Amino acid sequence: MKGFYVRVLELPGGVMASIVDEEVLGVRVYDRDRGVVIDVSREFYGGALVGEEDVLRYFEDSDVLILVGSRVVGMAVERGLVNPDAVLRVGSVEYVQVVKVLY
Repeated sequence: MKGFYVRVLELPGGVMASIVDEEVLGVRVYDRDRGVVIDVSREFYGGALVGEEDVLRYFEDSDVLILVGSRVVGMAVERGLVNPDAVLRVGSVEYVQVVKVLY
């Protein structure tokens, strides 16, 4: 089973986790009609290789999530963190950002 790359950044307002499906790390896709590029660079997204249970902890513990890839985005949709209509699809790559807001 493929894993997920996770990179965690401490921000002034909380924690941001970038989580990407292992198989899309290093991929760059471009939609010329919409002028959209998704560049899943190793420099930004490369981090620790983790399993699904770890990803679920990052879902709970992070204030901001950047999710790239159909597996991790699908996990977020299944758990109600992401509306499927909010997912950006470019080629075969899915991308979404989640910001937890408390009020």
